[in-house]
Amino acid sequence: MIDRAGVTAGIKRKYGVSIRPQWLGKCVEHVEAELANASNASDAHNLHLEVQTRLVIEQLLNSDIGESCIPALTVGNNNQVNQLPGTPYTFLQVQEIMDVGISKHAMWEAVREKEDFEQRGIRPSYLPALDEDGDDSSGVFTANTQANTQGSAAHAPNDDVDANGDRKPKIPHGMLKLVLTDGRTRISALELTPIPQLNVGLPIGTKVLVKGGQFMQPTGLLSLDADGIQLLGGAPAQYEQFTLRTRLESSLRRGQ
Repeated sequence: MIDRAGVTAGIKRKYGVSIRPQWLGKCVEHVEAELANASNASDAHNLHLEVQTRLVIEQLLNSDIGESCIPALTVGNNNQVNQLPGTPYTFLQVQEIMDVGISKHAMWEAVREKEDFEQRGIRPSYLPALDEDGDDSSGVFTANTQANTQGSAAHAPNDDVDANGDRKPKIPHGMLKLVLTDGRTRISALELTPIPQLNVGLPIGTKVLVKGGQFMQPTGLLSLDADGIQLLGGAPAQYEQFTLRTRLESSLRRGQ
C-alpha cells in the first residue's frame, strides 16, 4: 500500500534526511493499520505518493530522531562539529532549549503567572484584583476601562489583552540557546537576533531544518538568525513530561 522507496526518496528530497529502514517499516505498518480502519478504506490502496509521504512525515516529526533517522553530522579533529553537511539544509531535533538572556527565576515566575492565568484564571500580581462584577477594584478609570465602556466590540480583538483590557501574561524572549541533535551528535546553537518562530516553550523533540549559520570558534556554538532555521514542529510522546516549567524547576533545584 505504502511505496516505501518512493516515500524515502520524497523525504530525502524535502528534508535532506535519510530514514532508517527499520523505523520506516514499523511506521508503514502503523499507517496502513490506521488506513485500514478508516471509513474510506476502499480508497486507501490508491493514495497518491504525495499523500503517502505526508502521512509518514507526520509520524517522523513525532518520532525521536535517533530512532527514525540516519545521523548526518560529522565531528572534526577538535571533537566538535565545525560545519554542517553540504546539503542545502540539515534535519535536526531540538533536544534542549533555554533563554540565556533572562534569569531562570524570572522565567519561572513568568511561566507560573501565565499558567495560573490560563488554567485557573488567577490574575498576575502586577494587575489589581477584580471585584465581584469583574471590574477593576482599584477604582482607577484607565484608558482600557474607557475603551470597554465605549463599545470596544467595534474594534478588532487583541490577543495581547484579556476581556477586561488588561495585558495578558506572556513568556519573555531574550536570547535562546538550543541544543540540536541528529540522533548521535549534539551541537549548541545561539540566536544572534530574536527568531520569531522560536520560543523557549517549544516541546523537546521539535524538528527543525537548519539552513545556515556559522560555527563560532573556539566555543563551537552555531550562530543562528531567522533565515537560517525553519521550524517543522513535532512533539514526541517520550518527551512530553519535559515542559518548560519542569525543566526550569529542575534547573533551579540543581542551582544552575
